[in-house]
Amino acid sequence: MEIISTLNLEIELIKEIHKSKSLTVNKNYNILKPGDIAKFVPIVINGSLRVFYKNKNLKKEILLYNVIQNQICFSSYISVIKNNTSKVFIVAEKKSKLILISKKSIFSWQEKYKSWNEFIIKNYINQHEILLESIKDIGLNKIDTRLKKYLVQKTKNSFNKTIYSTHEFIANELGTSRVVISRILKKFEKSGKVELSRGSIKLKNVS
Repeated sequence: MEIISTLNLEIELIKEIHKSKSLTVNKNYNILKPGDIAKFVPIVINGSLRVFYKNKNLKKEILLYNVIQNQICFSSYISVIKNNTSKVFIVAEKKSKLILISKKSIFSWQEKYKSWNEFIIKNYINQHEILLESIKDIGLNKIDTRLKKYLVQKTKNSFNKTIYSTHEFIANELGTSRVVISRILKKFEKSGKVELSRGSIKLKNVS
């Protein structure tokens, strides 16, 4: 739980967080799906979560944002405090360790700890800005520009510049078709930006 200690939270709050239930989930584990009411809010200790919307009729997904280390998922937070059903999927992007914060703890900490409220606001602003950026990209940017930004973002905090993913998965993330993604990646490969292998994409000269 040493990661929690880097969040500038009160000592007593950190102790309470340590008492909360922890959960390790595998890749593609469903945290929340549309129609569910969240029973807890996850804090990511390691790993990451995907928050996405899926249109069942069109069989398309669109990535809204990722929840990474030291962040909470604001979509589940809203579901918990308002007792509303979720409109989105929240799924583990990779094997992840989570701390599960209950509704009772959330309301208690809002009254007791200033740093908890600051932590919540910081997360909201971050995820709201990412969501607005995604909407702007969909409306204003060509798919090749969006794909380039997606690839850079996926390797942003890693020395490993290889993304292990299928073209179909990336297409779902960006709300387009596999054929379109494959065509653009082939174009990137010819221009020396990426190196393609089965199930992986290595970034070489993408910025």
